[in-house]
Amino acid sequence: MQQDTGASLARGLLALLLFFLLVYVLLLGQRPLLIPDETRYAEIPREMLARGDWVVPHLDGLRYFEKPPLGYWLVATSIAVFGENNFAIRFPGALAAGLTALLVLILALELSGSPRIALLASLVQLTFLEVFAIGVTSVLDNFVTLFLTAGIASIYFAAVRARKNTMWWWLAGIAFGLAFLTKGFLAFVVPGLVLLPWLLWEGRWRLLLTKGWLTVAAAVLVIMPWAIAIQLREGEFWHYFFWVEHVERFTTGDAQHQHPFYYFLLFLPGLALPWFNLMPAAIAGLSKQGKQERQRCGSRLLWLWVLLPFVFFSASSGKLATYILPCYPPLSVLMAIGLSRYLRGDRRKLFNFGALFNALMLLTLFCVLLISQNFDTGFRVFDRTEGSRVVIAALALFLGVASGLLAFLSKQTTLKLAAVMMTVIPLQLAVHFVIPNQVRGYQMPGDFLQQYRNRITADTIIIAEGRMIRAVDWYLHRDDAFLIQEDELAYGLGYPDASNRYLDSRRFQQLLETNAGRRDILLLCRSRCEHDLDTLLPADAEHRSYGQFNAWLVTGSGS
Repeated sequence: MQQDTGASLARGLLALLLFFLLVYVLLLGQRPLLIPDETRYAEIPREMLARGDWVVPHLDGLRYFEKPPLGYWLVATSIAVFGENNFAIRFPGALAAGLTALLVLILALELSGSPRIALLASLVQLTFLEVFAIGVTSVLDNFVTLFLTAGIASIYFAAVRARKNTMWWWLAGIAFGLAFLTKGFLAFVVPGLVLLPWLLWEGRWRLLLTKGWLTVAAAVLVIMPWAIAIQLREGEFWHYFFWVEHVERFTTGDAQHQHPFYYFLLFLPGLALPWFNLMPAAIAGLSKQGKQERQRCGSRLLWLWVLLPFVFFSASSGKLATYILPCYPPLSVLMAIGLSRYLRGDRRKLFNFGALFNALMLLTLFCVLLISQNFDTGFRVFDRTEGSRVVIAALALFLGVASGLLAFLSKQTTLKLAAVMMTVIPLQLAVHFVIPNQVRGYQMPGDFLQQYRNRITADTIIIAEGRMIRAVDWYLHRDDAFLIQEDELAYGLGYPDASNRYLDSRRFQQLLETNAGRRDILLLCRSRCEHDLDTLLPADAEHRSYGQFNAWLVTGSGS
């Protein structure tokens, strides 16, 4: 029996690996980089490599203290291995998403004892639309989710399965330390929200006093080398990083990305497709608690892990959809266990309703796409030159609708679950090829900027808006562009050695006059330039545009 279980698990792991490579890795290099996030997390690592400075992050040559360096280190390593390309920028995040799915499999196997449920949990994790969208995008949340999942799972094993083995407490500390080096104090807030109530609920709070210090010590040992190095180099770092980037962002009325409390609830049905509509069936299956201690303890941990961080992020002033990514691993385990129990009881009604609703949602999108592209409705996703993209998007939606109907109609449990996954897999594969021109012209300036790569020299003066600066530096291989909008670089511009890098209209005119006839000047803006600086350029400045991106090139000989 154990041999059969091992063989089944091995086959499942191979299938999982092939799925991950196909859906998450194979097409990573196909899409242009998005601004601002992907170009930010490309350019900072590039400047690390160019400067040979792995302690102090810089963006456009300016101090950039919004995040610790581990995420940059990982991307920089990928660039060093694969080169400066889109695949290299995204691969570390995709790998983190895959490793998180592996941890989900391990945790589900521990709590259910079933390789089938464990594999299902991992596939649920990888087929959540939000998990996929973030997993194939270069952002730090993939790394944070991996480390938090590893840390919380380690505490579970330490408290329930290996009470005398201190290794798990050390591993948890290492994981939380790595999470801190990726995104800061959030690495301690989320585990605290989840683990403290759970240990109290389970009556295991004494473990915090007797073993918890091991986790703290391990985290400190991981963090301390860089923490000391950055303090010695940049004494203002910790004040800015703690108060501005943490306290003010989550509490003040002028925090970035302000949204109402219900923001995540509003978008969750779309973000959590295709499994959101099956949650009633999963909850019905979970109503039958497991009898073993590990199942009871694990179920309580998973619920706290999903709900408390979700409430915390909902209550914070600033919100981004990526913030709730750490809630998906426990939700995936709950979904797999709950759906398996529900279907094992020969119940189908709630599952079928969810599968049918998935099909209806995608059918609605399919109809909207076709109507908007073929009738004058005033709304059009693709322009008339994008016929192939329309066909690919329509085919992906059609296959999703068909899969949803198959999940609704099928009587066989495995086929029903596989059909639910196939509801979104065509969309996951198609997204790399169907990005509309209007999105490219608003969020993807790569092709536009690269046409200037061979037209500028090291002596060319580059001036850019803050919203474009990350992409400008990445594609043009510069770290000395002047800014006409402070944006997130306001702190770095506040240092005396960087004060001349910001240009208002007066300084811009002085720069033009000083370099007239001597040096080329390239001005890059999205939509209108700040201070209407483009109106101050010479009449013979060469102007090009792409979507909302604009560039003006003033040649030295013609200024």
